[in-house]
Amino acid sequence: MTRAISNLRWVLYGGYLLAVAVAMMMAFTPGLALLGLPPERITFIPAMITGAPWSLPLLLVRLDSVTTLAMVMVANLLNVAIGLMLVKSGD
Repeated sequence: MTRAISNLRWVLYGGYLLAVAVAMMMAFTPGLALLGLPPERITFIPAMITGAPWSLPLLLVRLDSVTTLAMVMVANLLNVAIGLMLVKSGD
């Protein structure tokens, strides 16, 4: 049972990493090209959601795109690191 829970943690963490990768691809023009979307479809909303709670103030404050991208990238990096610590703590 413990092994199954440990495996489930890694699967969920892998799914979260995939969601972060797709969300960050939607914030860059080359990523949109890989997804088959036009450059006009750039959006930071999926990256803000995967970067929650650190990126929630961005929903209330309008900043320029460079600052928003930097804050979203840092928020997602923090969540990836915290998630890795939580997954490894069970092993």
